[in-house]
Amino acid sequence: MRIRLYAIDCSEDGQHWGNIAKAGIIKLIGGRNVLIEEHGIDKHGRTLATIYVQCEHRSEWINVNERMVMLGHAWVMRKYYGHLPTVRQHQLTRLERWARSKRVGLWGTDYPVPPWQWRNQG
Repeated sequence: MRIRLYAIDCSEDGQHWGNIAKAGIIKLIGGRNVLIEEHGIDKHGRTLATIYVQCEHRSEWINVNERMVMLGHAWVMRKYYGHLPTVRQHQLTRLERWARSKRVGLWGTDYPVPPWQWRNQG
């Protein structure tokens, strides 16, 4: 199954921070049980999804999409998050605002370029 994380966008391969974001998601989900909340299919045939990963030694599930934003590995795609409940939209926005204000992850770099702009440059 090919998955595109719903409502967020990470730096691409070849883009600054792309390898770090990729390593970040592998660290979050690698070898763990996950739950997939499907939101449809994108134009490339990928499943749009929110991924949840089970915490070690607990029954709690972590929202990976939100965690990627909080760790400064992803931008929120407000243009596409309208399908989510308002409370989850606000949570994503709050997490991005917090990561930016604390200069976490890509927000600690000079002039981070959103992936959708980077893709259109080439």
